[in-house]
Amino acid sequence: MKNFRVIEVEKLKDISNFKLIEEDIYNDLNDNGGFATHRIALSMELEEGEDTQYPLEDILDKYLVHIEEFLTNDDDTVQKYIFGGDLEDIQNLKSIIGKRVYNEEFVDEEGQTQVRLIIE
Repeated sequence: MKNFRVIEVEKLKDISNFKLIEEDIYNDLNDNGGFATHRIALSMELEEGEDTQYPLEDILDKYLVHIEEFLTNDDDTVQKYIFGGDLEDIQNLKSIIGKRVYNEEFVDEEGQTQVRLIIE
């Protein structure tokens, strides 16, 4: 995945439901769960041969965030999501903006093939 970008989503600008916390990060005022109430909307491009599951699943695990909403995509190679999580995790997720993220196979010291997440 590459070209991570913040996207504007009208839903997040509704001040009766969302409060801007800092640039591009909103607090969901209606999420009564209380611990993962922050949101950010991002788009990303799939690279040739990538599917929509990986490395996205690994990004979710690394940054401890979840997909709050799948947004409509005009292009099969561009994915758009609203991510949810606690404030610190969403702030950390912002660090991938403008970067390339992919999975790379490697052989560990025991000879087993493993996969690691690369962010560049």
